Amino acid sequence: MATEETTQYPPPPTTATTAIPETEAADLDALTTMARADSPSSPSASPAPSPSPPTPAVENHVPLPTFEPAFEAATAPYVLPVPACAVKVLPRWADSDHILRWRLKYRSHQPDTDDFDRQGFDGAVDDGFDWREMELQSFTRELPLVCLSPNLAYYFKVALETPLGWSDWSPIQTCVPPAPSLPGKCAAVLPTVQNATSVLLRWTPPIDVAGTMGVGEILRYRILVSSLHSEREEIIEGKADNHCITGLDCLTDYYFQVAGENCTGWGEYSDPSPAVQVPPPVPPQLQQPTVRRATHHTVVIQWQHPQATGTPVDSFNFRYTTDPAFPEGVVADPEKYFVEITEVPSNASQFVIQGLHPGLQYLFQVRAINRYGKGIWSESALPIKTPDGQAPSKILNLSAPNLYRSFITLQWDPAEENGYAVTEHILRQATQEDMSDAQETTPAVVRKRTVDQCELKHLRKAVYWFQMAAINELGMSEWSDPCRVDLTNIGQ
Repeated sequence: MATEETTQYPPPPTTATTAIPETEAADLDALTTMARADSPSSPSASPAPSPSPPTPAVENHVPLPTFEPAFEAATAPYVLPVPACAVKVLPRWADSDHILRWRLKYRSHQPDTDDFDRQGFDGAVDDGFDWREMELQSFTRELPLVCLSPNLAYYFKVALETPLGWSDWSPIQTCVPPAPSLPGKCAAVLPTVQNATSVLLRWTPPIDVAGTMGVGEILRYRILVSSLHSEREEIIEGKADNHCITGLDCLTDYYFQVAGENCTGWGEYSDPSPAVQVPPPVPPQLQQPTVRRATHHTVVIQWQHPQATGTPVDSFNFRYTTDPAFPEGVVADPEKYFVEITEVPSNASQFVIQGLHPGLQYLFQVRAINRYGKGIWSESALPIKTPDGQAPSKILNLSAPNLYRSFITLQWDPAEENGYAVTEHILRQATQEDMSDAQETTPAVVRKRTVDQCELKHLRKAVYWFQMAAINELGMSEWSDPCRVDLTNIGQ
């Protein structure tokens, strides 16, 4: 067997070494139970202790069976300090020794007793203190021990089993587990915009936290939220790798940094994240409007306001078209274009849209506007068709309010245009009540307030009957009812 002992140890042997990953050896008693399960003569191990706080050097546990050494002491193991509050034990033997199993004993220094530094002392001598013992198979060439008390000396010794029996205990090795250091910098701070006021922040915990096993683990995180004009911090208790930052303002560049805290203190802030802006809180998409009371040229549109927020609505816009795709076009082509109406007051919920064409089916949409921008157009309202155009309606209330010796003024209520503007009027005048001698003329019609008027000059002293009709591009209306005018007694 290898028996060399040196003060400065060379690197541990690499021949036929199968290292157990640290995650498999994180719990000491779990590893002991695994090792004892491989040995038929090994009794059951005690339950695994909690990984936090650090594991004491001496605990109550079921002892392993004792053995009588068959030959000299084993070579002292390498014991390497590992951050944080941990060590790594590496037993030493040659391949030719045919090692079957090995045992480890260790304990912590007892400062309030007559204990002293045991470095190099004979491990076979009983020093009167309790040692923790575990047994492992020969393929375990590296054993991490974690959750040890930092800055406190620990003593270690090993014994090896060959086909000829057990060796005696090796000389004692001393090692002091290092205390946890401040956490390293968090990495990959990645902000993702959630909505108009919040950002989801993700980060990678410090790389040196992976092996701390409770002693140097992150207790909480601190997030620095900074912009050009402000800066604030948020504290997150416990382990985390993401957090939602709320209360952000739109159109502002924000930067985020994360720092971790362990039992030693706060680590350094991470590098700033890329600048991120939350979108401006433009109004949401409104529900589809409703339209009703269609005439040849108008409809009434109604809509619901969005929910009240900190940013009020400044106005509403409408657009309408005869084509479901809302193509851009010109008003000169009424069959296929859209028109947009802007600056509808924000306190209105009903509006009369004018300028429509008769006999067409229209679609209407609405959106809200605030100081940050325009909302998305709503879904189209149910299609509505304006009435088909036709000739003007019959003229009503034809009368002669002003009578003079040689001329009169005729007056009547304007005819309904029925979709198309009245282009001219036709006057029939006769001296017979049955209109058998009627003559037709085109008078000069003017509108005065709410009535249409025309003047007739150079009339004789006689009894006249007058009728009036209106004309648009679809035809002429019915003749009005006759109006009798007696000029025989005018001026007498």
